This record gives sequence, structure tokens and C-alpha cells, in this order.
Amino acid sequence: MLSRRNLNRTSCIFLLLSFLPAMAFSQGKSWHVADFKDTVAISADGTALVSEKLTLVFVGEWHGIHRTIPVEYPGPKGIHYTLFLKVIGVTDENGSKLKFESSKSGANRDLKIYLPGAVDTTRVVNIDYSVRNGVRHFDDYEEFYWNVTGNDWPVPIDHASAFVTLPEGASGLRAQAFTGAYGSKESDADAQVNGADVSVETTHKLHARGGLTIDIYIPPGIVRLPSGFTKFWWFIGSNPILLLPLFTLAVMWGLWQTVGRDPDPGMSVAPQYEPPKGISPAEAGTMLDDTIHPREITCTIVDLAVRGYIKIEEKVDTFLVFHHKDYVFHNLKSEAGWGPELAPHERVMMENIFAGGSEVRLSSLKNRFYTAIPAIRTDIMSALKNKGVYSLDPESANGYSIVAAVAIALTVVGVQVMGWTNLFYSVPLLVVSAATSAVIWWLFARQMTAKTVTGARLHIAVLGFQEFMNRVDKDRIQRMPPDTFEKFLPFAMALGVEHHWAQAFEGIVKDPPSWYVSPNGYTGFTPLYFSSAMHGMATDMHQVFVSSPRASSGGSGFSSGGGFSGGGFSGGGFGGGGGGAF
Repeated sequence: MLSRRNLNRTSCIFLLLSFLPAMAFSQGKSWHVADFKDTVAISADGTALVSEKLTLVFVGEWHGIHRTIPVEYPGPKGIHYTLFLKVIGVTDENGSKLKFESSKSGANRDLKIYLPGAVDTTRVVNIDYSVRNGVRHFDDYEEFYWNVTGNDWPVPIDHASAFVTLPEGASGLRAQAFTGAYGSKESDADAQVNGADVSVETTHKLHARGGLTIDIYIPPGIVRLPSGFTKFWWFIGSNPILLLPLFTLAVMWGLWQTVGRDPDPGMSVAPQYEPPKGISPAEAGTMLDDTIHPREITCTIVDLAVRGYIKIEEKVDTFLVFHHKDYVFHNLKSEAGWGPELAPHERVMMENIFAGGSEVRLSSLKNRFYTAIPAIRTDIMSALKNKGVYSLDPESANGYSIVAAVAIALTVVGVQVMGWTNLFYSVPLLVVSAATSAVIWWLFARQMTAKTVTGARLHIAVLGFQEFMNRVDKDRIQRMPPDTFEKFLPFAMALGVEHHWAQAFEGIVKDPPSWYVSPNGYTGFTPLYFSSAMHGMATDMHQVFVSSPRASSGGSGFSSGGGFSGGGFSGGGFGGGGGGAF
């Protein structure tokens, strides 16, 4: 048997032999940058043409390199700044084109460059690209603050240099250079200015993650300032989330044009002295904005009273010094006598109000009547559909609007996930754009319901009757039948003009309606006072009708950067990045 010492020795030898191939491989395969030369030509409009010449030394077998260049930067006040970089071409030392793939990787432009046969050799890669907005503009000078090599190379760079030329005749330039890791203020480089040219060259090797940055002060007048239009589109291009409201507008506008636009009724609004035939007050009120409001329910009660189905008795209950107003509804006709003239929604209301007997207090309907409201809403809308009012009814229109909202949201998420651009870089702009888009969506969603030609004309007729009730003159009223005030009062309540309607009858109507009983009787009846009483009763009815037990899951059913002063550091400014080999 092996002793413990011999066993340990054997294990160590075995482990050493196991690691030798890997060690030999790691020692036999490497690469580094022998020379990094940048040539930059800045034109009068500030566009920079950059030509990078990389001399690469490969030991072992390699297939190519990655060159990554940052193109997205944080700007002031939470906005985003994009460097508009366009790759012109990638060639070798002989000027032959090299195959490359350009893609977005986070905040960087990633160039994957293929180098066939890169085995124990030195290869040259020339990368040419343009940058439209690489020059920074300040009040009294311009600045070209450019990270030449980048600080993300995992290998050393033996030598780096840059030659920057500005428009002919440029003078008064100043330059400084920085070397080392990101944030370093070391300057192991010589920076020279010769008229319109600036050259910089390192004096020592750049270690892994070390880089060369050049900072050039440019007096005003050498580089033209971009126009306001150009700066606007640079801002939009840097913050594409600002296009979300325009995208939302385009989607909702297209949807509205396709399915939600009302046809031309061929007529304009003119005073109508009677409501459209065959339309109930609840249906007329719904047609104003294609929404069923609480007043459509309460005005139906008054309409049923006017037509002789209900008698309303006002009660005042007194306890000590406290007074509580209540109402008693009297059923004046048996269910057999209701007849076919009752609309479906009116029949549902009668059935649910008088389910407990022929005399019912309003307060007794609390936490009970709410279950009937969805059916009433459905019946009102069904009646309008059956009359051919809608080509796209409100429920279907809501469905289209919701689908559009989902499509817009999925598009935004898809753009972000696919990496085409970073839409969520600036939280303040995201919030503003999302809020603006929500308002645009809501405005169009409200108008998405589409009427037929018949519906559009009926809508015009309702508006004409509302116009008459809102601006009625006493001369015409005096020529109307004596019961006109109470006959059309439910329509005035549904159309929201009961105050104007009552005011027009002041001094003309002096007898109270027979279907409403006041606890103290009437002395000096006035339409305005009665209209105010109806408004108060409608408010009380609404509060009772929508009330539901706390445990009920059902609802009511109603849709209710600084100057050039010696600052700067290695890795600052635009450009930079790094690379790798594969």
C-alpha cells in the first residue's frame, strides 16, 4: 500500500499534469494592440470623419475582433444624448474590405470584424466612420473632447496617437491629453497644436483598461453652430420616447378614421320644438355623448310620473330637531296595465322599484336597486342599437380603443426588448411622454363611437331640441299647450338644461303638477322652485340607486458640462469604448 506521503505526492503530480495543457494553451494564445492611430477631420458644420488604424498582434489562432464605441450618454436634467455615428467601411492594410457586423449592444455600437487566417500574425484594421454631433457647443467656444482609444480594451496598447485637423484657417486652438484608466488625470502624452492641426502621441505604453483622450478648445467662428431645427431633431433622435405621443396620435387617428368617424348628416343644428319621435328622455340624454349618466336613470322616474305611471310624494321625517327628507313612490297602474308603450329599461325600473309593493319609500331601495342598473344600461343602449343609431356602438368602440392601447404598449416594449433603441433611459421624459400619450388616447377613445347616417341625424335633432330648451322665448311658450313645461321636463333633466327650461316658464305656469305631492302643499308655485326640487330629488335618488352593501362585489354600473479650464480626464468626452478578440 502507498504511504500517505507517497499518495499526496502522486496526487500533486496528477493535478500538475492535468493543468499543463491549459497552461500551455494560455501561454501560447494571446493578442494585443501594437499601435492605435486616429485621424480625425472636423468640417465646418461640425461633422467629424474618423479613421482608426489598429495594428493588432495575434499569437495563436484568432478569427477577428470586436470594436465597441459608446453612442449613448447621460445628458443634463435627466435627458439623453445620442452620438449619431455612421460606419463608412472597414478595410485591411491593403484597402480590401473586411466583413463586419454592426449591432447595438446596450449603450454601445458593436462592430464584429472578421479576420480570416489571423494565426501568429500581425494584422491591420482600418475603421472609418462619421460622427455628426461630436463637437460640443458652449456660449463662447466649442470643444472636441474625444476618447481616442477607449478604456475598455482588456489588453495593453503599445502606442497610441491622434491627428485632428479643423477647417482651413483655424487658429487659436488649445489642446490637452489624458492617459490611464477611466477617471485618470495623468498625461503621459505629448499634445501639439500647429495652426488648424492638433497631434497627440503617447509617451508610454497604455496598460489594459488604459486609454488616450484628447481635449481641444476651439474658438468661436471656426465651427458653425447647428440650426435650431437640427438641434431639435438631434434631441428627438437622442430621446425617441418623445415620439410616443406622435405614434399614439397616428394609431388613434388611423383607427378613428377607419371605424370611429361619424358620417356627414347633411344637416346642421337648428332649434327643434319637440324631441325626436320615438326617443325617450334617457335615450336622448345618452345620445349627447354616447354615455349613460345617472341623470338618464333619474329623469326616467320623472318621465314615468308625467305619463301617469307613478305618483311621487315628498315626506319629511322629524326626530327631535333633525329633519330627513324621503320620497314615496306610488304605483298608479298594475303590471298588467303597463302595456307595450313601456320601453324595456322603463319596465325594469318599474319592476325593481315596486318589487316590495305598490307604495315604496326611496330609502327602502338602498343597497337593493343597484343590481338593476346594469340591466337598465344594457336596455337603453340596446334600444338605440335597434333603432339603427350606431355603426360602432360604445361598448365595441371601447374594445377597439383598448386593443389600440395594448398594441401601442407592445410596440414600445418590443422596441426596447429588441434593443433597437433605449426608450427608458430618461425617466422624466418617459413619464411626460406616457402621460401625453394617455391624454391623446383618452381624447380619441371618447370619440371612437360611430353613428350611422340615421344616428347622426338623430343626434343633430337632439342637439336642436336642447338648443330650443336652452334658449326658448316666452312668446313661443305662450303659444304652446299648458302642460308643455312638465311634459318636456324629463328631457330637460336628461339634457342638463332644466334650470333654463324652468326659468322660461316663470310667471306663465302657476299650477303645480298633479303627480308630485309636497308635504306642505304649494303656496305661490314657481317653475324655478319646482325645478330645484326635482334636482334635489334626482340627487337623492342617485345616491340611493347606486348604493350597495360593502361586501358586494358588484358596482353601481355607472362609468364614473463645464468650460475648458484644465478639467477633463482619461475616458471623458465622446467616443472611446474598447474591444476584444474572438
